[in-house]
Amino acid sequence: MARFMINVLLVFLLLLLFSFIGAIVFPGLPTTNTTVGDFGRALLLLVLPVFLMAIIGYFLGRGIRSIKSSFEALGLTYVSAFLVGGVLALLTILNFSYSAHVNFTWLGTSWYAPLFTIFLIGAPITLAFLA
Repeated sequence: MARFMINVLLVFLLLLLFSFIGAIVFPGLPTTNTTVGDFGRALLLLVLPVFLMAIIGYFLGRGIRSIKSSFEALGLTYVSAFLVGGVLALLTILNFSYSAHVNFTWLGTSWYAPLFTIFLIGAPITLAFLA
């Protein structure tokens, strides 16, 4: 359980790092004039994608580590990077109010830029659960 919580913290720090370089946009928390209940709800909705991505990354990491063939594990690692990044992209497309949003034009406006952005976000998170 402690290792999982460390990985959740690592996912949160990775998302913060991606927000500093412009790949992810975190919406602002409510101002000081809001009630404690509204602030708690906004903070919970901000941390919800982190836990969702951590749970998916944990299960995918366990599955990858259990595979004996290295070629199959490598293929599943690439697919897992797209899945983990796709979870955050799905939250962006569904427009959840306080969750992190992916900047699909971070790498440019070509047809492959959104896919590459999803992969670049998902790859370090997936690798965090493989170590």
